[in-house]
Amino acid sequence: MLKGLKKIFQSLGLRAIDMNSSLAAYNAGDYLQLTDKEKSEAHLTFLNKLNEEENGRLTLIEAKTSQLIAQTGIIFSLLSLFVPLLIDKVTGIPVWIKAVLLLLLLLAFFCYVLTISNALKNFKITNFKYSSPSPKNVIKLQDKPVSEFYHEVIQDLLHGLQVNKKLNNIKATNLLHSYNSFKTANALTAILVSFFCIALLFIKQPDSTITIKNPIKVEHLDSAIQVVKKTMDKQPIIQLKADTLKLKHINH
Repeated sequence: MLKGLKKIFQSLGLRAIDMNSSLAAYNAGDYLQLTDKEKSEAHLTFLNKLNEEENGRLTLIEAKTSQLIAQTGIIFSLLSLFVPLLIDKVTGIPVWIKAVLLLLLLLAFFCYVLTISNALKNFKITNFKYSSPSPKNVIKLQDKPVSEFYHEVIQDLLHGLQVNKKLNNIKATNLLHSYNSFKTANALTAILVSFFCIALLFIKQPDSTITIKNPIKVEHLDSAIQVVKKTMDKQPIIQLKADTLKLKHINH
């Protein structure tokens, strides 16, 4: 039971990712300086290609993260518009049904917030310090042989690929957690809407007709209206003219 809950919490990103985990399976310092220029160039070309692929992976992860945040914001707004309707229509529904609807609504809101929270982790720049070959190598090694320059650049690429792959894996994990939260939130929203519609269709609503018990009977109403009308007809009427204010009494 506990293992199942841990897996659920982990899939939703409720457990922190170890940012200090290492994927290093080799040491960049083990690369030997080669005197064979063609071999060094082949190594450099291969590592540059891997670096480009990792950069492309990073671009794809960040693009999908941005899309997920935008979609979540739209659905979150639509769900917020659903709240007043829910409050207006639950009048007269049994308390246990109201409790179920409220629980589903709160869980859906929580999962949408969790989706945005997991996605925004990928944009916290301070947690993702990517590595790349230093431009200073050109100045530092300008008087050195080409083989030494290749050696330094290849070492930087080897180190950078390890670091960048680890950071991209962390971002991909955050994206996966965000997706799982988004999927769960959509499922909860679908259940909420379905349950709400079923409650409105099949649960008998209380009669909203207002019934007056022991109504008061007003007698001689017509004669009273006639008296009030005659009284008002005899009231003075104020007439305004351009230069004078005259009071005229009209008798009928």
